Amino acid sequence: MSESVTQQAPLESPLEKKDALNEVDAQSVASEPAAPSQSKPHWYRSTFTQATILGMCSFLAPGVWAAMNSLGAGGQSSPATVNAANALTFVLMIFTSWATSSLINLTSVPITLSIGTTGFAVYAAGLYLSTKTAGTTTWLVLVGAACCGISAGFFWSTEGAVILSYPEKDRLGRYVSYWLMFRVLGQLVGGVINLALNYSAAQAGSISLETYGVFIALQCLGPFVALTLSRPEKVQRKDGTKVVLNLEGSVKSELKAVGKLLCRREVALLLPMIWQTTFSESLVGTYAATYFTVRSRALGSLLSAVVASLGNYALGFYLDTKRVSVNKRGKSAFIFVYACQGGWWIFSLIVLNRLHRNKPAEPFDWASSGFSTHFALYIMLQLGFNQMYELTYWLVSAINKDGSEIVRLASIVRGVESAGQALSYGINATSWRLDAVAGLNFGLYSLCLAPAWVVIRKVGEGGRLAAIASEEGNKDGDAKE
Repeated sequence: MSESVTQQAPLESPLEKKDALNEVDAQSVASEPAAPSQSKPHWYRSTFTQATILGMCSFLAPGVWAAMNSLGAGGQSSPATVNAANALTFVLMIFTSWATSSLINLTSVPITLSIGTTGFAVYAAGLYLSTKTAGTTTWLVLVGAACCGISAGFFWSTEGAVILSYPEKDRLGRYVSYWLMFRVLGQLVGGVINLALNYSAAQAGSISLETYGVFIALQCLGPFVALTLSRPEKVQRKDGTKVVLNLEGSVKSELKAVGKLLCRREVALLLPMIWQTTFSESLVGTYAATYFTVRSRALGSLLSAVVASLGNYALGFYLDTKRVSVNKRGKSAFIFVYACQGGWWIFSLIVLNRLHRNKPAEPFDWASSGFSTHFALYIMLQLGFNQMYELTYWLVSAINKDGSEIVRLASIVRGVESAGQALSYGINATSWRLDAVAGLNFGLYSLCLAPAWVVIRKVGEGGRLAAIASEEGNKDGDAKE
């Protein structure tokens, strides 16, 4: 009788089994990304809270600045000094915008954002002093403009990076609209303050000193609110994914990376569009200061904020809709926004040329003849400005490929925008006719369309938004099955 002998593996102790499993687990963790956690985010670390904090900073700093700016010339009686000061602001912003990623790398996102809010109140104080001395003391306006330019470059680049990198990818459009709503809310609240304190000023001139006092108090809160923002690694998204900002280890290498990104094809093609997006801001403010009474400018500050908020929200929800593909959303939004903008530029050329040939004896007041047509132009230009701004940031997110790029892209956007605004405010500080300035804006608008379309027609085929397109396609396929 023969016995069959089978060779068995030696038995492992429970401790050896545990060690082996731990080793396998460690290898799998090293080779594969960890699965995202689906636990409910803590309210303070949620992306909604971060967008709210960022929005509050936008309200307290550039939002209040925009409220003054929407009055025309910062609320001053003459636009020349303020346009020159703003030109200085945006020249300085070019340099600090491109250095933002380096400062974030050296400190942190909240600290950089806080530093970025510090100069706005100094600029408002300069306008206060200029108004109090009837325009005879303007040195603080220029000092404030310099402080604002140095800090604002850091602020605008950081807030752009945060709003493009912190939210879940399928909520980007809504969060960009939500963020811009707070900025426009600054203009809205500022408009209410302006109108309440300047209701009886049915003539040209500067806004009241009390208006500047309220603005300065609000802007002083900005640095403290900014420090409550969470660092990227502490943000908790609903889908469990992490916010990652892979910045370089030194200032030199970071600046080199920004320069390399600036030369990338998609970025280079969008530069004319980025430049043109904010180029009209000084024209709109100069137009208001030149042709409207103080209380009409205050009304414009209020109503333009309401219209811009509604326009931004409508565009944001459309850019996030699942019923239309990412590619079609981008192309249709671009066609709609820029077709409207083209019509408004043609309208502005007609109106401003007519005003140049037949200058009104008195500034337009809401009780005067011809107010509605000229006021409508102001509202249209403000709406177009805000919708172009939102669309630009959505497209920048579309060409982003990783966490480190988004900070650099935001810095490039703010730097290029600042260069355009510096030139624009410089032009409006001279004796250029407003219809000629409108013609220049229309020319820049026309030049940006073709290169921007080369990028936009491919949106959703690469970059961060490509992931959205892929996910939506998979969901549609599962639904059909």
